[in-house]
Parts: sequence; structure tokens; C-alpha cells
Amino acid sequence: MKNLHRISILYLTLPFIIFCLGWLRLSVAIPIVIILLFALWQLLKNANPITNYQLPNFFSLTTVYCLLITGLWVFFSGVGGYAFQNWDHHWRNAVLRDLITYNWPVIYSSPDTGPIKMLVYYVGYWLPSALVGKVFGWEAANFLLFLWTWFGVFLVVLHLGKGAATAPLRTIQYTFLIILFSGMDSLGVLLFAKDYPTLWPPVQHLEVWSGALQYSSFTTQLFWVFNQAVPAWLCIALILENNVNARRVLSPTKQSPVRSVIASGEERPRNDMKIFLWSLCFFFAPLASVGLLPYLLVDLIKQTDFKSPFKHLRFDLLAAASIIFLLSYFFFSSNTAAQQRGFHPLAVKDFLAFFLLEGGVLWVLLAVVRWRDPRWIVTGALLFILPFIQLGSGNDFVMRASIAPMFCLMMMTGEVIFQPTSSRILRFTLYVLLLFGSLTPLYEINRSIDRTYQYMTSDSPPAQSSSEPLTHLAQGTAPELEHPNSLIADEIKTLAFMDDKLSKNFIANVRQSLYYRYISSR
Repeated sequence: MKNLHRISILYLTLPFIIFCLGWLRLSVAIPIVIILLFALWQLLKNANPITNYQLPNFFSLTTVYCLLITGLWVFFSGVGGYAFQNWDHHWRNAVLRDLITYNWPVIYSSPDTGPIKMLVYYVGYWLPSALVGKVFGWEAANFLLFLWTWFGVFLVVLHLGKGAATAPLRTIQYTFLIILFSGMDSLGVLLFAKDYPTLWPPVQHLEVWSGALQYSSFTTQLFWVFNQAVPAWLCIALILENNVNARRVLSPTKQSPVRSVIASGEERPRNDMKIFLWSLCFFFAPLASVGLLPYLLVDLIKQTDFKSPFKHLRFDLLAAASIIFLLSYFFFSSNTAAQQRGFHPLAVKDFLAFFLLEGGVLWVLLAVVRWRDPRWIVTGALLFILPFIQLGSGNDFVMRASIAPMFCLMMMTGEVIFQPTSSRILRFTLYVLLLFGSLTPLYEINRSIDRTYQYMTSDSPPAQSSSEPLTHLAQGTAPELEHPNSLIADEIKTLAFMDDKLSKNFIANVRQSLYYRYISSR
């Protein structure tokens, strides 16, 4: 399988093109799509050769194993509805159904005067599946959503395992690392949790031991917020992998011809490419893009020649990135749910316990080998600062903005534990901490397996949902007890009638917004 980088760019760009054609006036959408396609064609035609090296054969055992492992991971996440779905899927199923049922953009009410209610959310990830669903129905849409998610996760682990041509097990190692990587929630439960969660039975949601604060494991992200997690992971991997490649060429070991070219300065990771990728991350997961932004800024500062800063920039790519960012911003800003901003005060003991157990101890240990690495510094700063930032009425910001620093922490950890020349003591210590952390994703997976098994072996009739339109949905407490006698979290048939606090994250009055007044198709 060649051209991993090109395939990943296409995977990320296709939903935005669909968004433009469905959410913008044709007079706006057509020129924007032309600009984007031209920049994309130039980008794919002139892609950096280091990002298009020969990967292991698609039918090699390594690739087949990674496909099977990632496929099982996505299957038990509940995406597509083939296994138990956690509480958040009530909302995600409703978004997909409304994208299939309603015309685009999704407008629930449009009176002559008064509020115009529109779906304003991070809908990009669902658009390929919703487009299929409009033609072939709900089941086909869910099947494509499962395949789309599986393919996205597979692309992520391939990027993490780059170099697998010379180390065939590297991709498999990183596949297990992303599945099992987490903060040490199990210790937080033992030391600080009061009533829920507990370590027995092993199906509970350990992430909530610290109340509103949470740095979600990657398994938790996939099982609860796959629409933000998967594209964010791919964007982060594409941006951060260039740092790894650039560092490798400086090592005194024998270099390949491609690496020698880069070391000589003839080819370097492109800043305009990274800006383009960041804009796509903003389109799919704006909160995750906030956590990714400091890494991007560090790269721009390090790699920019300030004597001639625009010499190697491609302005068609920068134009495309600007368009993606501005259109996404105008659309998202139509929803005022995230306007609440402020400082979240925390007791020192609560903050220290959260910081140390949710990644701080790992970060401190990595200082032995990474203290000069700007990525290590940025990661620690973000993990330290994020708990104090309040954006919106809930705790989504700390959970989603932490995706990038946690992903970077995972990458740096993998670079140490999978490197035979690393200190044995350091590697052993990191493995012990990862073992404690692995309980969090294992509990998430075990809950899905347990509830799926119960459903398949139960004699009870499937739960029947109410035919009355739902206006409020009670917040879930214990995920293992959610929607008994049913795999699918699907109580919200449409968001059109929802009128509770959480629904404001999805539905907005857009009458006075710049997006609706000037660029929306309606």
C-alpha cells in the first residue's frame, strides 16, 4: 500500500467538500470547491516523498493483524450499532438520522419571524455516511459509518507505525498502545472515588473518578465521541509525525537515501501543509484543534526562515486552509452554546491528584530523555493548564482539548518503550504505569462485550422506544446500566423537539448569524 499520506488527505478533505456543496449557496460553494480541488491536486501531485514511502504489503500478516485488531476495536465501540452503545450515542444517532432525513443544511423551523432553529454541530464526520443514507437508508448509512471509522483508525495506526517496513511489529505495537493508553484512573478510583466508580465489577466508567475533570483514554474517545476523535487523531498524527522524521535524520545511525535528502535541506516538512491539516482538524473537532494549535505554532517558529518566511510557502494551500477555517468558524459561531468562558478554580490537592494520575507522572519520567524536546514542554504545559479553563457550560473543553497532548504523550512514550536502546529501568517503569492505565480502556471494552453478550443471550423482548417526540433526555449515570434490553442508544429520534440544556450544543437560532445571512444555502 503506497501513498499513505495522499489517502489520508483525501479521507480528511472529502467531508468538507460535501459540506460546502450541502451547506453553502452554490454561488459560494462552487468557487470554493474549485479552489480546494486545485490546491488538493497540487498537494497530492507534489507530495513530499518521505510521506509516501513503501509500506508493508497490504496482504502481509502485519497489515492483516492490524486490520483485525482495529476492526474489533471499532466493532465494540458501538459505531454502526453492532455492539453496545454508550449514552452519548443517543445524540450521535440523532445527528446522523437528521442528516439523512432533512434537507441540507438541517433546519428544524424557519418562521417568518422569531428563532430559526438549525443543526449547528461538528457534522463533518457523518457526511459521507449520511449521503449514502439518503439513497440507501439507515442501515446502509450505519454500515458505511462503521467502515469509515474502521478505515480512519487503520490510517492512524499506520502513521504511528511508520518504519514498519524495517520493523514489522512496530505497527502492531502502536495499535495496542493507542487502544490501551490511558491515565491511571484505576488509582484515582482507589484513592479518591466515593460511590461511583469502583473497580468491581470491571465494567464501570473509571474516567469519572475526578468528577468534571477528565483526560479521556483513546478507547473512551472512540466509544463515546468517535466523530471528533478519529479525524483529530489523524490530523495530529500527520502533523506530529514530521517531527519524528525530522529528528531521525539527525541521528548518527546509517541513513536511507530519502532521509539523507531531507537532512541536506532539499526536502523538509512543509509549514503550509501543517496549517492545512490544522484547519481540517478545526472543521471536524474545534476543541481538539485548540489543543493542537501550540504544537503547530512551535513547528512554525522552528522551521520558518525569518529572512525569507514566504519563500517556500504555497499560497493556494494557505488559501484553502483559510477557507476551511473561516467557513467552519462562521458556521460553528452560529451556535452560542460555547460563549461562556472563564477560569475554573480548583483545590491544589484535587488538581495535583488529577494532573499526576492523568499523565503527569508519565510526563515527568519522560523528562529523562525528552526534556529538550519542545513537544515535551508543550505537552506538560497543556496538561497543567487545561483543567483551569472553562469553555461552555459543561466539561467538554478539558476532555477534547486534551486529545492532542495525550496523543503526543502516547507517541513519546512509544518512542521510548519500543526503542531497544532506551534505559531498561525507564522502560520497565513506563510499562508498569501503562499497566495501571490500561484498566480504563479494558473496562470500556469489557462493558461493551458484557452488554452485547447479555443482549445476544437474553430471552427478554427488545426494548420498545416511545413514539412520542422526546424533548428531554436524562443524563446517564452508570453506563453499564443504560438502555437495558437494547444495544442501541437511540431514544432521540430527532433533535427537532429537544429542549433541554445539552440540546443547545446541537441546535441554535441562526437568524442573525453571518453564516445564515450571507453564505447558507436555504
